[in-house]
Amino acid sequence: MTVKRNEADVACEIISEKQGPVFYRELLEEILSRMGREINPRNMAAVYTQLNLDNRMMHVGDGYWTVRVR
Repeated sequence: MTVKRNEADVACEIISEKQGPVFYRELLEEILSRMGREINPRNMAAVYTQLNLDNRMMHVGDGYWTVRVR
């Protein structure tokens, strides 16, 4: 059985790999790329919205995002 990952799952994976905060544009483009989706303003806005809604993600200033420490 394949588990469907959402945008925030992929973001957490990317941030973990980079071992620290990631600039939002780089993060959005990498998420879309890994999910096989076209990189365009509409898709980037949709992913950005999903990151804002996910309580695992945290904006740390100057456009950088990281995973919230629990």
